[in-house]
Amino acid sequence: MKRRPTTILCWAGAVLALATACGQARAGTAVPRGDEATAYVGAKFENTMNKMKDTVGDQRNVTTSLDAYFRFDDKWVHNLITAARTGDPESRVSRNHSQKNPDEALDSFTPGEGTVEYMYLGPAYKSLAPTPWVSMPKPETGMLNKCNWAGIQVACKMGDAVAVSYNKDKKTVKGAKSLPDGKTELTADVTFDSFVSNRVEVLPESITSKIKDELHKAVVPTKVTVNADGTLDQIVMDAKFEGDGHKVELRYTFAFTGKASTQDLPKTPDAAQVTVLPDKAARDDFYRRLGDLQ
Repeated sequence: MKRRPTTILCWAGAVLALATACGQARAGTAVPRGDEATAYVGAKFENTMNKMKDTVGDQRNVTTSLDAYFRFDDKWVHNLITAARTGDPESRVSRNHSQKNPDEALDSFTPGEGTVEYMYLGPAYKSLAPTPWVSMPKPETGMLNKCNWAGIQVACKMGDAVAVSYNKDKKTVKGAKSLPDGKTELTADVTFDSFVSNRVEVLPESITSKIKDELHKAVVPTKVTVNADGTLDQIVMDAKFEGDGHKVELRYTFAFTGKASTQDLPKTPDAAQVTVLPDKAARDDFYRRLGDLQ
């Protein structure tokens, strides 16, 4: 029984296999396209998707960036998420700032040492705590799902959206080419249905209820760039379309942006600026109230 891939790396592995097995393509030239390419990519994809590690989650001492814009008719959101992870034990930070409303800012900081993690609350969230920071216990089990880290979470969802579209229609993959720096670039047509169902953007029911047949079938052109060593470099979704009486526009660009260092991390906030959430119950209640605001 074939299982659908759940990590973006499986996708990247197929791209590399395609690039290397189709001969020594010159930089900037395309590898085979059409039915031959579809069959070849499909075979490599099926053979590698359950065998490869999730390198997106395993990449360490890196910085990342996600620029996410989504518009449905007159409603829109635009967020920039920058993140870094470094050290041993590892420290992680992610900064999620709205480009529509600067007051909507959430920064998460998990120091490598200690038993607590922190979140900075922008002015839009001041009702959640009397201080600009809250602290809460680190999960006892750690980060079991590597894609749970905000720095790569959406990239994993974008990869899953591609995988779901591919499994429904092998012709989702449109082509691949080698780049001058040894990278490989793959292009694919992902369905908007896959974008929505994999929650690349978490949409409210007031919007999802309006998405019918035309929009489900709409195409989201997607471009994935993989480094020569098989690790992800960048993934981009960019589309503008109409259907079911509505207009949709989206632009999502995720990239690994460089090597992280301790200078990318914030200082531990002063205790006077921190509201302590002492246990799991308090943490869960905080996230419930945060969800209600969002």
